[in-house]
Formats: sequence, C-alpha cells, structure tokens
Amino acid sequence: MNVKGMIKFSLVLIIMILVNSLQAQQTKGIIKVNAFYSYILLETHDNEVISIGSDGTHPLTDIKYTSFTIQIQEPLTNPLAFEYKPSFGAMGVLYIPVSKVSDASVTSSVSSSLHVFSIPQTSLVINTKGYKGCLKLNLFYAPPLKDVSELKKLFKADNKCDKPPMISYTVWREGLPNPKPPRLKTDVEHLVVHHSAGNNNDTNYINTVRNIYLLHTQSNGWDDIGYNFLIAANGMVFNGRDPQGVADDDDIHGAHFCGKNENTMGVCMMGNYMNVKPTYNALKSLEYLLAWKLKKDRLNAFGQSKHPKETGVLLNAVCGHRDGCNTDCPGDSLYALLPYVKTQAAKIADSCGLVLATKTVVKEGSIVLFPNPNSGTLTVHSDEEYSSFGIKIYGLAGNLHYEGSFTNDIPFQVLLPEGMYFYMISVGSYKETRGNLIIQKK
Repeated sequence: MNVKGMIKFSLVLIIMILVNSLQAQQTKGIIKVNAFYSYILLETHDNEVISIGSDGTHPLTDIKYTSFTIQIQEPLTNPLAFEYKPSFGAMGVLYIPVSKVSDASVTSSVSSSLHVFSIPQTSLVINTKGYKGCLKLNLFYAPPLKDVSELKKLFKADNKCDKPPMISYTVWREGLPNPKPPRLKTDVEHLVVHHSAGNNNDTNYINTVRNIYLLHTQSNGWDDIGYNFLIAANGMVFNGRDPQGVADDDDIHGAHFCGKNENTMGVCMMGNYMNVKPTYNALKSLEYLLAWKLKKDRLNAFGQSKHPKETGVLLNAVCGHRDGCNTDCPGDSLYALLPYVKTQAAKIADSCGLVLATKTVVKEGSIVLFPNPNSGTLTVHSDEEYSSFGIKIYGLAGNLHYEGSFTNDIPFQVLLPEGMYFYMISVGSYKETRGNLIIQKK
C-alpha cells in the first residue's frame, strides 16, 4: 500500500472510531433536553447490571432527577430491578413492571408508570432481569418547593355543596415551565376517574403533582398536565389544567382518555389502586368533587351517552379510565368502588338541589314511597294524575337490584335483603324523584 493509500485508510479508520465513540456516548450517555428533562438510551443484554452516576461504571456527574419512567420495545413478563437512595437508611430496590396497560395515561408506548422520589437522586443501577434490547430512561427533575406546610389544611370542605377547596396550579407549578396555549372548552358529559399508579407511601403530594406535570409536558409533549383535577391520599385536591381564561377549569379539554378527551373531565387519584383501596379522605374528596360537577352541569350520575359523541359506544357518566381505553387504570380496587362512589356522589348532589338537564324534579312530597322502612311490600302515592311510573332500586355499591313499573296506590313486592338502598322513581320520560329506602324484615 502506498503512502497516499495508507493515509486514506488511516482517515477512514479514525472516522469509524469517532462514529463508534459517538454512538457509544449516545447509548450510554445522558441527553439533557433542559433543566427539567433528560433521557438515557441504553442497549441492554441478558441480566446486565448497568450502573450510572458519579460512582457508576458510566460516570455522569450532572445526573439529577426526582422521577423517571422506562420505555422499551415490548412488554416485560418480569419486572426490571432499579436501585435508589431513600431519604434515610440503606439503598432501596424498586421492581418495575413495564407493559402496555400498567400505566395511568402516561404514554401510548410500552412504558412503566412514573416513579417519584422524595429526595433528588444522583445515580441509578438497573438490573435488566433477562431483558435484551433498547431501553429509554426518562428522567425528570422538579426543584423542591421551600414551604408547603400550609397546604395540608386545604383538603377539608366547609360546605359539601361548594366546589372543594383546591391547591392552585399557580402554587404547585412554581419554578416549572409554563403550560402552552391554546386551550379548548368542552361540554362535559363523562367524569373519568384515573389513578397515577404511583407509590402509596408517598406523602409529598405536591412534589408528585410537579413530577406528573413534567412527564406530561416534557416527555409526552402535551401542552399541560393531562388531568383536570388530582386528589392526594390525604384528601387534598389539586387544580390540574390551567384554563388560561378560556373557561372554568372543569370544562377544559384534557389529555387523559387515550385521544378521546372531548366531553370528558379527568380526575386522577394519586397512588396505585390495583390491590389497595384509596383512603377514606381521598374517596370523600372524590365524592364531593364529582357531586359538585354533577350538580353544576345537571348530570345524571347513573346516565349514559355515546362517546365519542354520536359516533361512539355508550359510556357511563361516571366511569373509569379502563372503560374507554386499554389500561388497568384506575386499578382493580378503585374500579370496584366506583359504583359506590357514584351512588354517594349522586346522593350529595341531590341533597344540594341537583336538577337534571333532561328532567324536572317533581314537587317535594308529591310522590311518596311508603312505608319506609318496610319489609318488602311498597306503595307509591302521587297527588297528581300520571299515566306511567317506573322505579329503579340500587344498592349502596351502585348496582341495580330492582327495576319495574307500578300503579298509583297499588302495593307491589320487592324481594330484597335487609339493608339501605337508593331509589329513583320516574314519571314518563320527563320527571323523577329520588331517595333512600330501608328494607327491614319483621
């Protein structure tokens, strides 16, 4: 090979080495998008342990994050293992499932849910547990707020009929990037309940909301946090999407229902409720929030309408995320409680003077169900002449126990076990009355 040929070959070799070096840096390095969002691309092998950080095998002195998600090419049967530093004590380990349905409206790809830390993390160790392929680790950093002690008293409501007190987005969003316009108003017909699928031991709720916001705006690329409202385990309610003066916050078109967000309001229960029930405070806040919205928009909690409107399938007015999307959200335990939550919210809304948009409520006392309590033989008396009557009786869990028709002042039997029930009596298609019913055997 002559001198010119050797020089040419050397240049090609140098270029190849540089390209391979850059590729290796991209595979093992951190890509910092801004002060709040970074990501790492990794090519993993069977049972590989990857240590990243100031003391890791891949030194990254500038790594700092308060939450992360993992995205991969296909769902995992076994979870990935991830080591982290808790606020005190020895190193902790998270076992992270990654699937198409495990997340709570996080992304449309194969992803883990968002894992939030109470203190900033500066390193990470991942055990791939047999997974071989490409992995993307999204890292989010929400700077801690100085003092949030005063926020803890805001979850209690003085009047159950009013909008629950809330922590404003102007408070929890302090120091984070602003959401992007524009905003769209939507006429809400469906109240969709979610869970965040996060840590049930988390008590720094404002930190969690800040990290969810970064996930939605920085990684997902949405204009704002996806939910209209979020509820913490202690009952605190957070404003979600910033309406930017377009409409009330409950009427802002969200990003929480797999691309079918029109005519919906999204409420996220913070925590993972696959196997654990929400706390009493969180459920009460959910009931009050739903009741306030039912009354405000004159919605029937037990109603249904097509979603998407006019072209879709029937969807309950109060529903879970999984009712319209391929997801486990809002978790098995919370989803099982939704009929009860629906019934309680309907009772609160009724006690606050709910008047449905499609029906007028008959004059109080003009239709009477008696005796109450009773042993199963009921009579309905009306002061007015109506051509048709119908009755539906629901259990406290919201499940329908009895449906039938009756004639004024003619007794009819209802075979139900002892307990408390909720009834609705309809007059044709335009009037109805509601109340509680106690079945008490003699």
